Amino acid sequence: MRKLFLFLVLLVAFGCKDKNEEVVPMDNGYAYYPLEVGQYRIYSITNTFYRNNIPETSRFQMREVVADSFQDQTNTLAYKIVRSIRTNENSDWVNDSVMVVTKSDSRVILTKDNTKYIKLIFPVNNNVTWIGDAYNTHIINEDPFPKNKEPYTYSNVGEQFTIEGHTFENTATVVQGKPAYNNVVKYDDRKEVYAKGIGRVYRLFNRIVYCNDSQGNACPYNERYKLNGHERHEILIAHGKE
Repeated sequence: MRKLFLFLVLLVAFGCKDKNEEVVPMDNGYAYYPLEVGQYRIYSITNTFYRNNIPETSRFQMREVVADSFQDQTNTLAYKIVRSIRTNENSDWVNDSVMVVTKSDSRVILTKDNTKYIKLIFPVNNNVTWIGDAYNTHIINEDPFPKNKEPYTYSNVGEQFTIEGHTFENTATVVQGKPAYNNVVKYDDRKEVYAKGIGRVYRLFNRIVYCNDSQGNACPYNERYKLNGHERHEILIAHGKE
């Protein structure tokens, strides 16, 4: 009887402890893509096109503002993002395009030019993979994904990221497709970096086709001669709320 009494006392004690303990919510990574009307982010853009190994580069600034929120046709809360550009900080902003973003417990979907992209999925964890083009008709027709859709993959989750003197303490990187760094005839490096509490802080799009004439008659083979390509860097330089 005494043993039973002691067992009940211990059971009650542990039960009271559990009730009084602070419940720590699971961090699913929602803060990597904050959405609030009035938020803005300004990026420095370097955009380069290559043709026959000749680069053509333009530089400008791009701003994204969360301009409004509304209920879409499915009664889902959606946010209107207005993108504008200017030559430099002394120029006026000129509206460029409008995007719509929805954020649920499982994913972030961005719609641009009537095309949907799954930008993030939750929870945010290393090596998690998804199909960013699952809701559109985009496919690729090259190795290693012929006539298929590319995977998006999380990497460097929770790690510090530094770009041009700007350091962000807690970030997550989304790698698009399968990077090709050492291929003789192509280079492919595409990714986006998101910082907790800020959103996207960096985007890289770099796809290059090198000389593919193994005889070297039309162009220098295996010398990184850029037949054509596109390299774009978007670096966050300011953010806040209007």
